Amino acid sequence: MYTLAMGILKNEADAADAMQDAILKAYCNLDQLKYRNRFRPWILSIVHNTAIEYIRKQKNIVDLESQEELAAPEPAVDTATRLTVWEGVQRLKLPYRTVIILFYYENYSVRQIAEVTHTSVIAIKQQLSRGRKMLAQLLNKEDFVQ
Repeated sequence: MYTLAMGILKNEADAADAMQDAILKAYCNLDQLKYRNRFRPWILSIVHNTAIEYIRKQKNIVDLESQEELAAPEPAVDTATRLTVWEGVQRLKLPYRTVIILFYYENYSVRQIAEVTHTSVIAIKQQLSRGRKMLAQLLNKEDFVQ
């Protein structure tokens, strides 16, 4: 749950808040869960939706720290500095980041990801394919070496 929330929100405090809200929502709506063996996809779906809600709410908020970083000139990146795979995943845009995290880090099948994100299996396969290509481009762009 935390990995998914962190992957979407990219902020520990927001991820923890989203997880807490998701757990509360799940507890309050536990009677809607028809099959107990489907609990994990069900709660991950709630975490996903809650994290997306946080992003929508935060679009109108300006982070002063990030504004200061944008104003300051960025130091030249040392060529020895390498991008880790996780950092690359964090740089992906939302639908791609979510499916990559669920598929590779949470070991979900394409069908399970489709259920969690309320998307078709075909769309998930397409997002995985595009996400892999974007990740490969990010890693190559940063001279990533395994």
